[in-house]
Amino acid sequence: MSRIVEQVRGKGHPNIRATHPTTLATTVDPEVSVAGDCFLMVSADKSPSTLSEEFKNAARRRVKILVRIIVGDLEDVFECYGDPSLSFEDDKTMVFRKSRYVCGKTVGVESSKSARDIDRRIVKNLRRGSEALMELTVIRGSRG
Repeated sequence: MSRIVEQVRGKGHPNIRATHPTTLATTVDPEVSVAGDCFLMVSADKSPSTLSEEFKNAARRRVKILVRIIVGDLEDVFECYGDPSLSFEDDKTMVFRKSRYVCGKTVGVESSKSARDIDRRIVKNLRRGSEALMELTVIRGSRG
């Protein structure tokens, strides 16, 4: 099995709540409102449209995508799947979904976690504005 890795860097924000039951998101925008309860990271250095072509092409198959969220010495991990319908069109917001719904923001479907499932210690640090790294790994040769 071969792997394709994307690293997305960003930071937290005082309005991060991470309480959404079915989605988890990052945004390139520097601000989010408290209504955006799916957000985990702001000021992300990548969006769906700016992910590498290698990653996007690989994720347009039914492959496993491992997602690691690293904040300081804390780490949380979940997995989701690629889908042939992924367009990677959005230039601001990256969304991981527990459902199979796909739009231009969607990077992974059938996620094992949503925003509310993320380690609350990580969320607490993100509310303080901590730097964050999200590592997306497509595991080629895997099937869902």
